[in-house]
Amino acid sequence: MKKMLKRLCTGFLALATVVTALPTTPVHAESKQYWTESTERVGIVEKVMNDGSIGSTFNEGHLTVEGEDAYCIDINTDFRNGYKTRADASTRMSADQISDVALSIEYVKQYTDSHSGISKNHAYLLRQLVVWQRLSVHLGWQCDNVRASYDEIPKATQDEVFSGARAFVKENKGRYECGGYIYSGEGQELGQFWAELNVGNAKLQKVSSNTSITDGNGNYSIAGATYGVFADKDCTKQLATLTTDKNGNTDVAEVKAGTVYIKELSAPAGYKVDKTVYPLTIKAGETATLNVSDTPKVTDTLIELFKIDMETQKDNPQGNASLAGAEFTWKYYAGFYNKDTLPAEATRTWVTKTIAETDSDGTTHYLTKLADAYKVSGDSFYMQDGKAVLPLGTLTVEETKAPNGYLLDGAYMQAGDKPEQIKGLYVTQITEDGDLAVLSGSNQFSVSDKVIRGGVKIQKRDLETGDTKPQGSATLKDTAFDIISLNENAVLVEGKCNKNQVL
Repeated sequence: MKKMLKRLCTGFLALATVVTALPTTPVHAESKQYWTESTERVGIVEKVMNDGSIGSTFNEGHLTVEGEDAYCIDINTDFRNGYKTRADASTRMSADQISDVALSIEYVKQYTDSHSGISKNHAYLLRQLVVWQRLSVHLGWQCDNVRASYDEIPKATQDEVFSGARAFVKENKGRYECGGYIYSGEGQELGQFWAELNVGNAKLQKVSSNTSITDGNGNYSIAGATYGVFADKDCTKQLATLTTDKNGNTDVAEVKAGTVYIKELSAPAGYKVDKTVYPLTIKAGETATLNVSDTPKVTDTLIELFKIDMETQKDNPQGNASLAGAEFTWKYYAGFYNKDTLPAEATRTWVTKTIAETDSDGTTHYLTKLADAYKVSGDSFYMQDGKAVLPLGTLTVEETKAPNGYLLDGAYMQAGDKPEQIKGLYVTQITEDGDLAVLSGSNQFSVSDKVIRGGVKIQKRDLETGDTKPQGSATLKDTAFDIISLNENAVLVEGKCNKNQVL
């Protein structure tokens, strides 16, 4: 049988005290027996009572269960080597008491690991001391300030450890998963406690889903997006909020290890709110980063220009003129401007032309817009989801080449049936409207050009002489002529359109 050791007391209680131990509760302990013993001595302990008196001093041993560190949880009972049964600490202690003791031990471990000059035995002794201090508070032992002899461990070190442990417990409850075992048998009971970090960090990194639209465009910013971090996928239990900076990064939010759910609460300037709920796995002691992107707001409702004859207000050209081939210059500016504040250089420029298109009912009209089918020259179009789009900003358009048979001078645009005639440069903006981007003003215009006209002048001459003077008593006066248009399209004369008729 292994030799049994007893504490050697060098002092005695001056007054009788009430001995208080952990509550006893009938439990089904494990049938397995665990060998407990006190090995080498680790230092002299002074049992300081709450009134400042020294209740006793003793030489504490290094307690173990099956060779693993254990701690005395009954300062008023002598230890005996021997076999003991084990029960979960939760059967005898509250969760608050367990976490208090476990976190105190964890703090001392971290402290002694990071401070040189503390021996292995004194590191253990400091852990045992904080166990007694915390249990004294919970169990009313009246020795909340039990300590090591200052000859063993300097007062300054002990004061720093004990105050640090109290602060660590206060700051870290809920951050660690705590537990323990209690070993019972002959002599004092022993305890083993652990505190495992149970939190990690969540952060977010955000980018634009379409940098060809947003890069260099001050109407878009990835700063200021807010995301909620939730404990449930229905996003009803919010744990934290993450906010992006100008680079799309957020600070970290500390949350319990496991799965959290992240959802955008508000989008930054120029972007649509992302309604996706993202799961993110958090590992204890690590930082998990969620990479997300937001879709920029754009409009795919582009301006359509319909070419018409100014005089007839119809999409039929007169005579042998044509409404096809009129050219328009479009300019986009990555900012909000009016006609007087437009920059000298546009962000992108396009030239398109009108082409003839026939509807299902056989009607032909002459149309142009920002699409490849109409493009003559210029930059590439802005694209999103396979469509040509316009970002937030300013758009201008102006007819820069009239079609054959028409005059550029005097051309004007009209929106629908509105009477306003827009001459020269037309300026519009693409602005935010909730989760959309919209064009200010109409998106369909008729563009009127004036047909080029010529006159007919006839001079009557004598066939033989070639002179304008008649021969003899003849006269060249009062000759009647019929002028007939042979063009495919009618010509407007005196309010009437004539084709193959006398004009």
